[in-house]
Amino acid sequence: MVLALAMATPVSAQGARSKVYISVDLEGIAGVVANSQTSAGGLNYDWARRLMLAETNAAIEGAFAGGATEVLVNDSHGSQTNLRADEIDRRAMLITGQPKPLGMAQGLDSSFTAAVYIGYHAPGSTADAVHGHTFNNALNTVKLNGTEVGEYGLNAMVAGYFGVPVVFVSGDKAAVDMAQAFTGADGLSVKEGIGYYAAKTMHPLEAREKISAGVRAALVKRIARRPVTLTTPITLEIELAALYHADMAALVPGVERVSGRVVRYTGTNALTVYKVSRLIMNLARD
Repeated sequence: MVLALAMATPVSAQGARSKVYISVDLEGIAGVVANSQTSAGGLNYDWARRLMLAETNAAIEGAFAGGATEVLVNDSHGSQTNLRADEIDRRAMLITGQPKPLGMAQGLDSSFTAAVYIGYHAPGSTADAVHGHTFNNALNTVKLNGTEVGEYGLNAMVAGYFGVPVVFVSGDKAAVDMAQAFTGADGLSVKEGIGYYAAKTMHPLEAREKISAGVRAALVKRIARRPVTLTTPITLEIELAALYHADMAALVPGVERVSGRVVRYTGTNALTVYKVSRLIMNLARD
């Protein structure tokens, strides 16, 4: 299903320019479990976004300690305005707001040495996944070449398109286990799901220390990191939560209706496949 066709040089072995890309979500942050924490306007949202900010800064710190000369952070949760530009580590650049053509992968290109995913969660069909979903709850399952993936997989496909390996992932245990199997990245489970709204969590201070150390270690390892490269043609299959969502998705040129709630798109260009997944997600919004 996944072929590692390209080799990547460790950051520590790069020349003067080593760029690290960091995509940050909120549901996979240590201590975060409830809608009141992940939804703007929720009772504990401001508290949760501070935790998100702290884990982001820990990852930035680890990236520079690991040899990065440039770091780009992409706010990848909800409105994608959770991180405040005046509060992140001043050495990093921030992408904030939406819509963005590549969403959670916006800003990534072939000039980057490595990609890091912080605060990630598993897909919605996964047992013991905290806030499991892929893009939104209207997408029951998303498969690439027959393998179910979450946001980590779709974003890793984009990274692979640009020849960029994913080197580190943090989030809940279910997400990290799946992401590591798909990407080969180093991983840190900051919490273990007990249910959709419950988890056994690492202390946020401990999580930050381990994220910083983990990102640094992932970047300085003297091993060849391999970007995710899917065999072509790439088949994207999405099961939607509602029949009328599938009605809308089936209007997209090239998308076929497999069954009542399942649609499929096949293409040879990973970036186009990713954009189709985002289009279907937007068509499935109520």
